[in-house]
Amino acid sequence: MILNFFGRGAAFTDEHNSAFFTDGNDLVLIDHSLPAFNRLRRMGVGNAGHIYVIVTHTHSDHIGGIPLLIHYAHYIWHIPVTIAAASEEVRGQLGFCLDKVEGCEKSAYEIVPADTLKWVQNVIPTAHTAGLAGRCFGYRLNVGGRYAVYTGDTKTLAPFLPYLADGTEFYCEAAAFDSGVHIYINDALPALKDIAARGTKVYLMHLDDEEKILKAIAGTDISLVTVYGG
Repeated sequence: MILNFFGRGAAFTDEHNSAFFTDGNDLVLIDHSLPAFNRLRRMGVGNAGHIYVIVTHTHSDHIGGIPLLIHYAHYIWHIPVTIAAASEEVRGQLGFCLDKVEGCEKSAYEIVPADTLKWVQNVIPTAHTAGLAGRCFGYRLNVGGRYAVYTGDTKTLAPFLPYLADGTEFYCEAAAFDSGVHIYINDALPALKDIAARGTKVYLMHLDDEEKILKAIAGTDISLVTVYGG
């Protein structure tokens, strides 16, 4: 897998979905939950000289660990943090939260457009909940010449299909419960199997019931993402 994961669970699980990769001395996080922050704190950051967080959307299970990360990186690790979000609206909302609510030191972080990061090849708007309409995004990433498409939270596969070239790794959320705001595995399975058959490695993440999802994908070329460190 191109991406590593601190956790692969949906919002109402113990280990929230949170991915990361390294590139030289850069540590790049995709969303960052409270459980992910605690795992990163225990793991340490090695020789990281800069931490980046690419935000898909602002639900708490995806951004809840970012303020603590900024505080800890500033006071303990002395590492700057860059937050990257896809729209001006989301950047403004994150800025208000980090400044006015959390009181993060302004010198400890910056907030930039996601498409200014060298790893972000495409920003992919998607649909998730009505309350966050227009503010949910996935990404096509280039990590050392290898390509990954990451859905974030979405209720539709359609925005991501044009980016699934042969050899791409597709990190797709999946749900066993049909809520109407996530990819329901029973409905999406034929399409996911077809994607895998065309040469795209499909990894499922943001799982609400791993046992049921494992049963659904049994005998297919689809896998669950692996959680870093077991």
